[in-house]
Amino acid sequence: MAITASHLRVMKDLGRYVLNVGLSLLLLVVGDGILRADPVEIADPFNVLNQSQLAGEFFGFRPKAETNGVVLSLQSISDLLGNTTGGETRGGTYSGLLNLGLAVDLQKAVGWEGASFKNTWIWLYGDDLSKKYIRNAFTASTIAGAPAFRCYELWFQQNLFHDVVSLRGGLIPFDTEFMMSDTANLFVNSAFGPMAIATLNLPNGGPQYPTATPGARLAIQPTSWLTLRTAFMQANPFEQQNNQHNFNWNFGSAGGLLNINEAAATWNKDPASKGLAGTAKVGCWFQTGEGPQGAGGESFSYGSPTAVAYSSGFYGIIDQQLYVPAAKATDAESGKNPVSSGKDTKTPVDIPSTKGLSSFAQIGFDPQQVSVSSFYSSAGLVYTGLIPTRDADKLGLSFAYAQMSDYLQGKAAEAGLSGASFEGVAELTYSIRVAPAIALQPDLQYILHPGGTQRYGNALVVGARAVVDF
Repeated sequence: MAITASHLRVMKDLGRYVLNVGLSLLLLVVGDGILRADPVEIADPFNVLNQSQLAGEFFGFRPKAETNGVVLSLQSISDLLGNTTGGETRGGTYSGLLNLGLAVDLQKAVGWEGASFKNTWIWLYGDDLSKKYIRNAFTASTIAGAPAFRCYELWFQQNLFHDVVSLRGGLIPFDTEFMMSDTANLFVNSAFGPMAIATLNLPNGGPQYPTATPGARLAIQPTSWLTLRTAFMQANPFEQQNNQHNFNWNFGSAGGLLNINEAAATWNKDPASKGLAGTAKVGCWFQTGEGPQGAGGESFSYGSPTAVAYSSGFYGIIDQQLYVPAAKATDAESGKNPVSSGKDTKTPVDIPSTKGLSSFAQIGFDPQQVSVSSFYSSAGLVYTGLIPTRDADKLGLSFAYAQMSDYLQGKAAEAGLSGASFEGVAELTYSIRVAPAIALQPDLQYILHPGGTQRYGNALVVGARAVVDF
């Protein structure tokens, strides 16, 4: 295969990125060595690399605010990804997300029992690799979107009967509570975010990141291991460029109505449990609105429709630990004196560990003949702490598959596109916890049938994600 100017440009961009990351890691390692060699101890609040959040206690303001029920959060996520082959064309992009959140426990703040409030704003910037170069349905970056400053969450919640019943109302995206796998959150491709069987069939992906709509949610927890949720919200958030700040509310037929229902069961979540922890979820959605009866209208497009009259579907999710290494709190192994280190001398016992192998599986189907996708499934494995002394690092491998509906395959044939059947993605990723507040995540994705047809070749995406908590 001849090396073209596009290949050279991608290789140059990726080479520059690898060099920058390498220099950054070198500086971190050298800086850490200097700090350790310095005979003058630096107090933890002034050593940002030792903080769980870079801003630390922020001159004492953060712990005081949290004591009064106010929690402020600021997180930055950056994705630098390049398409090296396949797709519509080759090239690289940078996507950024700044997430600013305010959560208030009104019981601590003003004595209002069971009440809470949350407001989250997100600033999106940069380009979308999938939209610009690949033209696939499974967006290569979960954070990519139309650049804007958006209100993502704005809601009030009231819990009753010792938290058995919870009512929430306001601006609520469904992907904060519904259709999500905790294990799959590690991955960069959007196929492993909110259930793709829903986002591909709901108008404009439905009210999920980066858009939200007005709605209400009821949650009931009859037992410690079972939670039942239902939500009613505006179904169509409209196109991102036409809803810059998520305040384009429409309670008529154009906005439509979305109802989501989910039951979640957990087991062995108590640290004292001897078994492996797991969660199972089953759910369904029903959406009505204004739009064509068929997905995509008169033309072919494998992706979320801009409007649709009706959709429904069902899904299931399982998160299951497969292996947790035994951890012993033995001073002999650590080489510490139990008296000088402030520990007691009780017999060592097994202590809970976040290390080990976890798995997830998702499956869903849409029975509507005029849907975009009729069947979706994904599965993956995540190992935390695989390398000794790197207990917070995570290695993940996953695969997702979305079957195109027979209706849309017919549309593709009418458009003269061959091989219309499915889109799939395999992803290999490794999250490196550089510091408590900083993670770097090299990522590799292989996208099969971009856009659901054989119009474009399979795409190979390489890059990395950086996450910083302030």
